[in-house]
Amino acid sequence: MMLAISFLNPWVAGGLAAVVLPALIILYFLKLRRREERVPSTFLWRRAVQDLQVNAPFQKLRRNLLLFLQLAVLILALLALARPIVQTELAQEKSVVMLIDRSASMNTRETGGKTRFEDAREQAARYARTLNRTGGNWLSFFGFGGATARTRVMVIAFAERASVVCPFTTNASDAASLIETIEPSDGQTNLSDAIKLAQAYMMPGRGNVETGADAAPQPPADGGGTPGSSAGVPLLQNPTNPESASRLVLFSDGAVESIEDVTLLGGNVTLIRSAEQRDNAGITAFRLQRNYEKPEMLDVFVQVQNFGPDEITTDVTLYVDGQFSQSRVESVTLGPARGDTATQPAASGEQRHPAASSLSFQFPLERAGLLEARLARDDALPVDNRAYAFVPPPRKMSVLLVSEENKFLEFVLNGLPLQSWTFRTPQQYEAEPVEKIEIEGHSVYDAVIFDKYAPKRFPSGNYILFGVAPPVLDSKTGDAVEDFALMWWDETHPLLRHVALDYVLIAKGVKLELPRGAQTIAEGPHGPVISRVTGDGRNCVVVGFPVEASTWWMKPSFPVFVYNAMRFLGDAELLSDQEPTRPGDPLRIPLPAGVERAVVHRPDNSKADIIADASQIARFAGTREVGIYRAEPGVEGRDRFAVNLLDPPESNIAPRDFKVGGQAVEVGDKIRMQTPEIWRWFVGAALAFVLIEWYIYNRRVML
Repeated sequence: MMLAISFLNPWVAGGLAAVVLPALIILYFLKLRRREERVPSTFLWRRAVQDLQVNAPFQKLRRNLLLFLQLAVLILALLALARPIVQTELAQEKSVVMLIDRSASMNTRETGGKTRFEDAREQAARYARTLNRTGGNWLSFFGFGGATARTRVMVIAFAERASVVCPFTTNASDAASLIETIEPSDGQTNLSDAIKLAQAYMMPGRGNVETGADAAPQPPADGGGTPGSSAGVPLLQNPTNPESASRLVLFSDGAVESIEDVTLLGGNVTLIRSAEQRDNAGITAFRLQRNYEKPEMLDVFVQVQNFGPDEITTDVTLYVDGQFSQSRVESVTLGPARGDTATQPAASGEQRHPAASSLSFQFPLERAGLLEARLARDDALPVDNRAYAFVPPPRKMSVLLVSEENKFLEFVLNGLPLQSWTFRTPQQYEAEPVEKIEIEGHSVYDAVIFDKYAPKRFPSGNYILFGVAPPVLDSKTGDAVEDFALMWWDETHPLLRHVALDYVLIAKGVKLELPRGAQTIAEGPHGPVISRVTGDGRNCVVVGFPVEASTWWMKPSFPVFVYNAMRFLGDAELLSDQEPTRPGDPLRIPLPAGVERAVVHRPDNSKADIIADASQIARFAGTREVGIYRAEPGVEGRDRFAVNLLDPPESNIAPRDFKVGGQAVEVGDKIRMQTPEIWRWFVGAALAFVLIEWYIYNRRVML
């Protein structure tokens, strides 16, 4: 990175130079008025005669080392008063947007003990201080402020979401101070969101925001902010031209995948990289479920992956409520990451181990507990060496069937290993007291089957619907359709395990109008026939026809499907077939009846207040780190939440080349200067010349 020297107060130094430099030279021309005295000899006064000759006016100036030293001292002092600063090549841009990565991979600890995020934050603060700044002293009142600040700077921090830390400002000092308040997180890297947010401020009608020292924005406590916000400072409607788009400077480790869904408005992205380490292994998947027929048995699946260049061997241990057991320890050997060359190449004919391995554990657990999977190794990124999950107590399911009458469903439910099942007509269901249908907004039954009936009461819970769409979640029951067969189905889905849908004919059904996020499991000529719809605490399996209006009831696959559905829904409260909660994901926290406010205890022992809505559900979005979150007071059994990384791209800490909008990202040099103002060096040099001048003067006097 090219460096240049500029001055903040050149006119102040120039004005003083015009006064003091001629004055110093005139002193060597001035004639000293001395009183005449008679003396017996002039030998001892020879040097006095020389002084008179030097100070005689209109005489030729004689060479004098002291004069040159004094001129050097004055020039250095004047340069210091001009406030020289170091400018980078990028500082010549009209505006600069600084993107600071605070995702999980930035918590990698590099050689020397400093994390990547700490280094990136330090580099960003240094870079901000190299940008032009206006003079801040009293001389600016008289118009001697010096160099005009030509570069506007904006700061955006990002992980799973991007937020504005500092809107466009010419006060680089305030921008640097705000950068130092940014905190790291364990979230995913979302550089695309950060670039889109930056370019939104570069579009016409945005952007030209100037803040003074008194109007400096303050970031939120977590170092982030609301995406698209400007930290409380209103934007000025001073349009900018797209061709004068800001330069993007990215402070990151470079552990980023290429981004193709953005188009750069101007220029390129420059990366200031803070990364060297590559050695890391992490847990990338963690799932568990209870055995459907033996609920006291717990099945746990753990996937471990090596992202480093060398083969490793490590132990994977499961802890239950912090307790260790030798029976829950597995050793695994992992080969180097794909595309990496190990330090020791494999011998001829030797087969390397794969970089990823899946382990399974099965053991009895007849109670609820906190399950933790842990890798027994110390690597550069410790956050992915642990994963957590809460295990509910073992129980058999209680099921409610709401139908006018359906002998086929009743026959199948009688044959399943359920704790109990209850029959209600639609009229009876709607007339039931609230406490028999739901508790604190959640269904009292483990699963509810609605047969050809769209209920008015639909609390959060697990549901199977035949011949009707759920009455919520943007779902609708469409027109009736007749005489069709299934055209495609997903044989790999847990609902269709050992289920053959060949030759299943449907005499009467309905079109299902489902939300965009619905999962299609089986499809007919008119759209989805079997789907899964989730949201707002509801987990629904939707079948678009009544079972008695088809040939499915007479096939062995139908009771197998109901069996799979019960097992599938019974595992819904575990981690099976559900996306894990990752840093940045919001939590839905039920609060006890009558409780409006509660406190969430974060893994770092900090606290946050939450407020319940009308349905006694509080939402908490401050999950910025991996660990256990606890609500107090909370509903027993639903007051603790596990947040895990489980993200292979974040665990892959190796720096790599990537592109943004099809353009390669330039890698720039690190900023080495601690501060751009280098007047201290000029003052030091001036003092050194003063000492030299003092030494020479005293030596002459003594001679």
